[in-house]
Amino acid sequence: MSDELERPAPDEVDADLHPALTPFLMGHQSAERAMAAAMAGGGQLHHAWLLAGPAGIGKATLAYRFARRLLAGNGDGGLFGDDDRGLYTDPEDPVFSAVASGGHPNLVRLRRTWDFEKKRWFTGIRIDEVRQLTRFLAQSAARAGRRVVIIDAADDMTRSAENALLKPLEEPPANTVFLLVAHRPGALLPTIRSRCRRLDLRAPDSREALEVLRRLRPDIDESEREMLLALADRSPGRALRLAEAGGAEIYRQLLEVLAGAPAIEKGAALRLAALTDKGAEAERRFAILGDLMDGVLRRIVLAGGGAAEIAHPSEQEAELARRARGGSLEHWFELCENLRHLRERTEAVNLNRKTVTLTLFSAFEDAARRAGL
Repeated sequence: MSDELERPAPDEVDADLHPALTPFLMGHQSAERAMAAAMAGGGQLHHAWLLAGPAGIGKATLAYRFARRLLAGNGDGGLFGDDDRGLYTDPEDPVFSAVASGGHPNLVRLRRTWDFEKKRWFTGIRIDEVRQLTRFLAQSAARAGRRVVIIDAADDMTRSAENALLKPLEEPPANTVFLLVAHRPGALLPTIRSRCRRLDLRAPDSREALEVLRRLRPDIDESEREMLLALADRSPGRALRLAEAGGAEIYRQLLEVLAGAPAIEKGAALRLAALTDKGAEAERRFAILGDLMDGVLRRIVLAGGGAAEIAHPSEQEAELARRARGGSLEHWFELCENLRHLRERTEAVNLNRKTVTLTLFSAFEDAARRAGL
């Protein structure tokens, strides 16, 4: 597998679970049918597709399924007709292997890249990557047939990168298909969105999400799978990230910190913050902790606002939310915004993650007191 796919960013799954290696797709049948029908229709295939929906629900997996069929040239009927495989490609097929290894000459993937000088990920897909893409597209294809560009995630592009992408989207090279994966499609330029055929994907239902985890992580206990999916809002991709980073244990430690709210448990806070400080996995654990804390706060706000049947992943969290009912929500909203801002600043200028984590816990304590918890 290429270095491009071997090194996962903090918001990605490990390389051996990468969507390029996943032969199956749960849910999203209507989107798959739309793509298959477009290939089988015999007319001009739309040159740009926008796959929109929450993170980790299978958008990239669908993009790679589509890419494999496009690169194999299997668009001459049969899809959902004589053949009910949809966009399925046999893992033994040479095209599957070439895409999985990152070595297919007609496939390009744009993603955030590694800053070797600063030893961290760039915060977005830069204009340099898009310029490299346009130079690639200006050359003759290495093989006959279609070329495919996967941008994952498109909403990671900087504004200058988006502007640079407009020209190839407006004047697409022959036999080139762009697949844009977007968690926040509204963040993209309207001119980019207007040039794409958009497919909106939803999180799979609980049964489908559990089946994805069973197939990809059969080593995880069933009760832990259910907890991970609850923490991930039924997003299998996010649940896999949690599993890989010890997310269930981080969540338990987070509850230990917050259980005595409004006061936080200082010793537990220091132990949890230490996990985000140094080491190869510290950056990923910090990202996971931020996601988990954001989820706890969001569910507190929903419960405080009177939303019915909030799916709390644990009884401890449910009790915390019950205590927050009837109090002011203003301070919780403010804390959510502060959390988002601090996470963005930490990534942008490489703030000390341990210090930021302790700052967030102190901010939670202050918000809980002011909200009358």
